[in-house]
Amino acid sequence: GGVYVTNNNTYYLYTGNYYWTMSPYYFYGSYANVWYVGLTGNFVINRVHYGSSVGVRPVVNLVSKTLVSGKGTSDEPYVVVE
Repeated sequence: GGVYVTNNNTYYLYTGNYYWTMSPYYFYGSYANVWYVGLTGNFVINRVHYGSSVGVRPVVNLVSKTLVSGKGTSDEPYVVVE
């Protein structure tokens, strides 16, 4: 649900930091093309050097009927119930 190249600091993926959102979709020499979320919450495709220090946030897809508990915080992380 993100919007490509639009600043959005209210979007749930916004953290105020750059990070990759998934595995690279294209490799070229020592670079990889990746989707990332930028400093303003924008969703962008960019070429990243393998040695760069960009964070990665893993993605887990669950079916809509999946039940979870917790608040999603470090003190009360989400737990898949069933």
